[in-house]
Amino acid sequence: MTPGGLGNLSLAFAGLFTVVGLLAALLAWYNRDARYLLVAKRAALLAFLGTLGAFVALEWALLSDDFSVLYVARNSTRANPTWVKFATLWAALEGSILLWALLQTLYTWLAGIRSRDYWTSPVVLTTLFVIQLFFLANVIFVINPFITIPNPPADGPGPNPLLQNHWMMAVHPILMYLGFVGLSVPFAFAIAAMVTRRYQTWIAETKWWLIIAWGFLTAAIYAGGWWSYEVLGWGGYWGWDPVENASFIPWLLATAFLHTAMVQERRGLFRTWNFALVTLAFAATVFGTFLTRSGVIESVHAFAGGPVGPIFLGFLLAILAVGFFLLGRISSEVRDAGTVVPLSREGLLLYGALVLMTMAFVVILGTLFPLLVEAFNGAKVSVGAPFFNQLFVPLGLLMLLLMGLGPVLPWRSADSETLRVVFWMAIALVLGSALGLVVGWTLWVSLTVGFVLYNLVALCWLAFRPIRRRSLVTGEGFLKTAAKVFEQSRRRYGGYTVHLGVIVAVLAIAFSQSYRLDVQKTLAIGEAWKAGGRTITVHTLRALREPYRNSVVADVEISGIGVAHPRLNYYRTSRTPFAAPAVRYTWNKDYYLVLQAYDQKGGEWVTLRLVVTPLVLWLWISAAIIIFGTLLIVWPETARAHVAAAVSEGAEA
Repeated sequence: MTPGGLGNLSLAFAGLFTVVGLLAALLAWYNRDARYLLVAKRAALLAFLGTLGAFVALEWALLSDDFSVLYVARNSTRANPTWVKFATLWAALEGSILLWALLQTLYTWLAGIRSRDYWTSPVVLTTLFVIQLFFLANVIFVINPFITIPNPPADGPGPNPLLQNHWMMAVHPILMYLGFVGLSVPFAFAIAAMVTRRYQTWIAETKWWLIIAWGFLTAAIYAGGWWSYEVLGWGGYWGWDPVENASFIPWLLATAFLHTAMVQERRGLFRTWNFALVTLAFAATVFGTFLTRSGVIESVHAFAGGPVGPIFLGFLLAILAVGFFLLGRISSEVRDAGTVVPLSREGLLLYGALVLMTMAFVVILGTLFPLLVEAFNGAKVSVGAPFFNQLFVPLGLLMLLLMGLGPVLPWRSADSETLRVVFWMAIALVLGSALGLVVGWTLWVSLTVGFVLYNLVALCWLAFRPIRRRSLVTGEGFLKTAAKVFEQSRRRYGGYTVHLGVIVAVLAIAFSQSYRLDVQKTLAIGEAWKAGGRTITVHTLRALREPYRNSVVADVEISGIGVAHPRLNYYRTSRTPFAAPAVRYTWNKDYYLVLQAYDQKGGEWVTLRLVVTPLVLWLWISAAIIIFGTLLIVWPETARAHVAAAVSEGAEA
């Protein structure tokens, strides 16, 4: 059997069992019969296996250079290394939607295994099967990657050269799809809760799915920033590109939902908020996919325009219509019975969610405004970094204020002990900001430093207070007590770790965006250049031939750091060379070299661009801290630790 035949057969198999699973889930709900539910869960597994078969078939075609498959003929080449051929599956529209369908069937199967509530499980699976059917129908009927051609070419052009310049492109899209698709599960639980009128229990069932999806989405955003930093040659990691924004919007909404869900789980409040937020978060993933694949925006990240744009727009509107129709139907039943005390943990969590939603609105506005202007009067306008930065700096500082104060305040109302720690947090804020102004930092950077110290005081108090209390009661040593407290409250400490990662990231972003040296100079081979506190010496300029590209490499020594190798890569499919920067990380600043031009006749000179940026390394360290904290939260607890944590939370309430 050929890869194309196996792929089409596997897709038909997956589509068939998706329909079977959908019908079985509907019958399970209509007849209240668990036997149909079992059929639906088994169909979910078979649909996943079918989609996995299609994935394997396309990889088989790519890795074996089967140019009879049109997708391979358009997007691959024999000369590419194996990792590039493997990642080519998601380098174009058809393959990327197949990957989405694969992950959707995986999440549907796993959700079926984990969903054990007799009332909500059929609706959860029905919702997920509908979403799954949408993506599979697109792959089968609209953008089938297994179309074959009768006279295949001997070779193909290969993927976009930008996708071949860094190994992160084999990782970043998978992380992004794991986050995007993962948000479909909380949405399915929300739909089930509104249909079955079980308004409280769905939060506990959903939050771990949400944290996992949020963790993948966070990792994907960082990975995309790293790729942008090390590949695009502009010396930055975030440019408010429309496709970057498309991933940021669901992250902001999911973060807001994570925090308001805590309030509903603890106090039964914000039920309307949570239904709306989870609907918007999932809808935002489809919105991002629409932007990326419709051709309505121009971006180095975007796919060319294709037939799926209007289809995804219709699906987005359907999601919003269903979610908010159901919410409107039950709105009178989910009104909060209690009140929110403004200076309490739930009050601060609500304000934080409002700030995050405002940020999401700003990103949507800035992303769509040029499209709306062009649609109405044909004028082309752009909304760049200045617009976003002017609004995000004050919103970010407000978020830092709430992020430090919220976990410190108890539920319902503050007490005297809380007021004391808030006093010391305020002192840290004032001293940190004053120190920054004395040193000569800008007002915004000084305030950021102050808020970072303010948050560190809060985190230290939150982390060490229970250890000190237990040590005073038991008389045990600090380390032994800390180990026991951590074991009993690992998820809470995971949350503290995530917050620590966020404030490290904020500090890195503030300095890297505010203090940046960007200079350029033409140097003769052997000439030295003093810049950025270092001596830059060009030793050699050499050509490098690889099977799938040719390169010109400059060997440049940076005093005290070592030799860097910025290069220009030439691909068959492009007349324009692609710069591959050389980055040398240090603890306090990065040295980023780009080969801009060179002497093409005698190889006697080069033009180098040097970008020196502070604290970028700490941005990537913050990613590791956040991911580690997320793992602490989702890692299964022992039964003993779970009981101890429940007792501890009950005592704190």
